[in-house]
Amino acid sequence: MQSERLRMRTKLAFGVGAVAEAGTYIAFNTFNFLFYNNVLGLSGTLCGLAVTIALVLDAINDPVIGFMSDRWKSKLGRRHPFLYAAPIPVAISFYCIYSPPAGLSEFSLFLWFTAFTLLFRQSMSLYHVPHLALGAELSNDYHERSIVMSYNAIFQVIGGASVFFFGWTYFGKVEGGTSSRAAYASLALVIALLSATIIFLSAQGTRDQIARLPQPPANQPKATLRGFFHETFACLKNKNYSNLLLGLLCLSAAIGTRETLGSYMSLFFWELPETKIRLFGLASPPAYIIAFVLTVRLHRWFEKRAAIIGSGIVMVFAASTPIIARMLGAFPENGSPTLLPALLFFHFVFYLGIAVLTISVLSALADIADDHELLTGRRQEGMFFAARTFFAQLSSGLGHLVAGLAIDIIQFPKGAKPGTIPDNVVFELGLIDGPIASVPAVIALFFYARYSITKRRHAEIQRELAARRVPRPAEPAVVPDAEPIPFAG
Repeated sequence: MQSERLRMRTKLAFGVGAVAEAGTYIAFNTFNFLFYNNVLGLSGTLCGLAVTIALVLDAINDPVIGFMSDRWKSKLGRRHPFLYAAPIPVAISFYCIYSPPAGLSEFSLFLWFTAFTLLFRQSMSLYHVPHLALGAELSNDYHERSIVMSYNAIFQVIGGASVFFFGWTYFGKVEGGTSSRAAYASLALVIALLSATIIFLSAQGTRDQIARLPQPPANQPKATLRGFFHETFACLKNKNYSNLLLGLLCLSAAIGTRETLGSYMSLFFWELPETKIRLFGLASPPAYIIAFVLTVRLHRWFEKRAAIIGSGIVMVFAASTPIIARMLGAFPENGSPTLLPALLFFHFVFYLGIAVLTISVLSALADIADDHELLTGRRQEGMFFAARTFFAQLSSGLGHLVAGLAIDIIQFPKGAKPGTIPDNVVFELGLIDGPIASVPAVIALFFYARYSITKRRHAEIQRELAARRVPRPAEPAVVPDAEPIPFAG
């Protein structure tokens, strides 16, 4: 691994891979509850339980993938074999989620949803975990890492926003809109094929970096279950890492709840038509473009901890303000010409906060990997990012479960149409998506405040690692004293 500036081509090739991940995840989080609950009639509780089971089981798999990719030896290096293995199963499983056979009982539908969601998440983990680890390995420079992760973040929002805009545009034109069962399968097919292609192209575009990336030590011990748990707990003992994970756990629970209920809020709380809901997809890319430029500067002006906390506060404010203001009668009414611009503004601010926070956390995780190498002598980017994904999926699953339970508790009607929902149900929906969902995000800020690697400390870590990696000069050979030559003559 080297610290010189990376070529633009490498950053683009790495970053574009996030389009596939974000596109499929945004499509899943946006439409899965509408499809299974509102169209197919599966209860909200079973919808949430299906996603939670799949995410929890997949979360267990993430550290295994990280452990294996850290130790993998091949001509394609440590990460790329996993990147090439992911595209086909990702495409097949994502399409199948939205193509269940007709006539299934509710329990059979629940099993279908659970099984293919699990397969999809595990297939994507084959790509996601090694891909993030690869990003951490591309440079060891404090600021260059922020730039690399900025490319990942901006392509992530491009992928998510494009799918969001395209999906709602499609439902706005197709007969039956979001009530059309066949429309979901057609949309899923397009997204699945596009995602598989992008994953492959990203792997190809970074293949020329394999020779300069860290490789497993030649004398590393064999992979064992005991070794896996030992390395996992060694990562979790790092206080900076454990605090970032706990913050992520709380934050993901909040975001998971909001993303799951996002379609319901747009259709039934704000009562927006599909052609206007799609415009939210246009509000997030500018936020990430600004964050792309802003975050690197923030990291030069302030510590990464300050950037994380500040962006988290902005995110919580933007998420809860419109809903609380509506409940207090201080926000534009549904149908008002000022409603959509106001919502778009807060949507923009929300994603600006998420973008800065995401880039900062990913960059901080790469710094923690350096700190861990100094302490243990092992580079374990795969394990670090896998454990991050593990906790993110656990909490995201919790968010889906909470959202599903909430849909049933407030007795939200199946097959509902905008404008037909009782006022008390609409109010309770907003209460869950606004104030209640913000609570774990506020708790996350407490853990982020405990992160302690500063610019000065990271520079010290890099100097110590560089000194350790420089080969020591060979000791001069010791020549034994020569035997005395007898005098002749």
